[in-house]
Amino acid sequence: MSLVTRRRAIYTGLAKYLPEAELMPILSFWEANYAEKPAFALNEFLGEVAKRCSNQLERASLYRELIAIMHGPASNLLPDPLQQLETWRQGAGATAVEVSGVDVQARQTFEALSSRLFAALPDNRLPVFQRQLGSRLGELGGTSETRLRIRAWLEQGGSLARVGLELQQYRGLLNLIYTGLCEELGPVQADQLLSQAVRHTEQLKLRLPPQKLL
Repeated sequence: MSLVTRRRAIYTGLAKYLPEAELMPILSFWEANYAEKPAFALNEFLGEVAKRCSNQLERASLYRELIAIMHGPASNLLPDPLQQLETWRQGAGATAVEVSGVDVQARQTFEALSSRLFAALPDNRLPVFQRQLGSRLGELGGTSETRLRIRAWLEQGGSLARVGLELQQYRGLLNLIYTGLCEELGPVQADQLLSQAVRHTEQLKLRLPPQKLL
């Protein structure tokens, strides 16, 4: 089960018990501390939920309900709350960074790396390069909707927050950019640019080191 589907399942199970103001930090806490853990850690997570929320919850009953939701059809799940989660994180500022999950951290690091790499190209060449990358997104796999969103990001800029990529997909996209730079500038210059981008990103002290995306 992908991170997006698991996030939708947790969101679906908790949404009817918690107000949005409490649900978003709890969902972010789940991403940071439990998203990568096996299913049996769910009960431990619900213990944290019980301590953090204002409503009294029947932990055993909620556990059974969430297990049923996770094993049920995806069509029964609420839409992915990523946009609401990102809005909350932006509003919470530095506090939210401490509970942001690995995919959010990967996005922050990827955006720092990619912006540095794109900045190395002449202004008149960058749009052409980005369109060329957009035509090769089939190499990344994933859904057609995801590829369309990545293409829109390449051509229009902005943040990848709404695309909802996972760590491995950020690695693949960074490799696609690097491969394109090798073809555009030659492997020696591409390696130099990537090394410079890594050093620059390291100085930002982000929670996910740039080496995790290489």
